[in-house]
Amino acid sequence: MGYLRHRIAVIICSAVAGILYSTLFTIPYLLISKYYTSNIFNQLNTNGQIRGIGTDVAIVSSMVFLAQLLLSLTMGTFIYLAGSTVIVTILASILSICGAISATQVLYAE
Repeated sequence: MGYLRHRIAVIICSAVAGILYSTLFTIPYLLISKYYTSNIFNQLNTNGQIRGIGTDVAIVSSMVFLAQLLLSLTMGTFIYLAGSTVIVTILASILSICGAISATQVLYAE
């Protein structure tokens, strides 16, 4: 949206960003439930304890909110150093590439 100054483009990009944001908060939890229904994680630890789905949901929630907190804490510094808010779009592009690379390492249950 930082590259496009047209109103229609901003509206379309905002809708796409909303879809991506909702996906961020949906897919990890769907994967956890799929893993548990397919008995991938029902194996015993070395302690003999079984890790529950609540623990995994808490871990995923913590990771998502920690990432948002870290991004919020550092974005002001990047904007100040760049002298423009266009750096938000540039950093979003770089971080989405990192996310796409990380997504290739996810274990997808069949």
